[in-house]
Amino acid sequence: MLSLPDISTLRLCSVLATSAFAAVFLVLWSGRRNEAHWPCWAASSGGYAAILICFAVDSHPLVTAALFAGLGATITLLLDGVRRFEEGRGVPVRLWALGLSPGLAYALPLLALGLSPGEAGAWPCRLLATAATAVNTATVAGLLLLDRSQAPSLGRRIAAVALFGYLPSYAAALVCEATGSGTIALTALLPMLSDQLLLGVLYLGLLAMPGERAQARLRLLAERDPLTGALNRAGLSARVPGAPPPGTAVILVDLDHFKALNDGHGHAVGDAVLKALVAVVTVRLPSPRDLVVRLGGDEFAVVLHGTDPAAARAFAERVRTACRDVPGLPAWTVSLGVTLARMEDRSLDETIARADGALYRAKETGRDRAA
Repeated sequence: MLSLPDISTLRLCSVLATSAFAAVFLVLWSGRRNEAHWPCWAASSGGYAAILICFAVDSHPLVTAALFAGLGATITLLLDGVRRFEEGRGVPVRLWALGLSPGLAYALPLLALGLSPGEAGAWPCRLLATAATAVNTATVAGLLLLDRSQAPSLGRRIAAVALFGYLPSYAAALVCEATGSGTIALTALLPMLSDQLLLGVLYLGLLAMPGERAQARLRLLAERDPLTGALNRAGLSARVPGAPPPGTAVILVDLDHFKALNDGHGHAVGDAVLKALVAVVTVRLPSPRDLVVRLGGDEFAVVLHGTDPAAARAFAERVRTACRDVPGLPAWTVSLGVTLARMEDRSLDETIARADGALYRAKETGRDRAA
């Protein structure tokens, strides 16, 4: 007959792993005191280590109930840290109530039956507490994976999958308790076996989230014009990498006599005009999918999706008219070249080249017009 793994050794491994990650979270927090997710994750991992140690000591039933409540709270703290990282606010009270529910589930039948935790007859308490812990774990994992407010990051999905990985061990513990073959040691043993596989995955998933955000910010900086906030050519290529789909319009926009504007009013005013142009275009974009791109200098491109020649021309006219009277700036106008993608266009550059020809015609025929 196979013997069970030594629970003391498994507990020690879990305690060492969670303590190490708690130290990592605290060190990271020491250099970023304004980031509230680090102390949440440190409290979660450090609290779990302390609870494992306390579970090894025989204690009063109410203390055991408090430990189950603390176990649930450490899981809720993981989600609280994620929410603070992504949204700047913690979880609502109802989730804290769910997190503390394992303690209540353990205490109520224990007090009602007048049992002590070590008695074989106390299995209903362990059964209910384990079930409440499983429900809390599944809820937190589901919120991490399926939060509709935003697309979960890879690190967040990894943490969610790790939490889901604990559910089979809770299910096995529940079966053992329900069939009368469960003990305190067995109920603790099964989740700690999962710890050996999943703790590192869980905490590494959390650690990956700030790195993903930093990468996204760097990518954003690499794809945006720092002055106007419009996309640059790299950003345009990333969003329209191949042949433009049918219904794509390209409108080139060029500031008329921009050098004279700079020479007469100074570069600060010229920069303000460039930013105003992007603002004028952006607020009139028909769809969030549409793009504003700074191609260089005072030349911009607008990419409209799912449009037709009449709608693209009407958009260009609205932009041209709006640019003629921007409060707080000297008078300035724009010329625009409008074209639609063709089936034979192998890349957006070919569409832009035709729009450039139309822009040239607009300038030749007097500027302040769309062609």
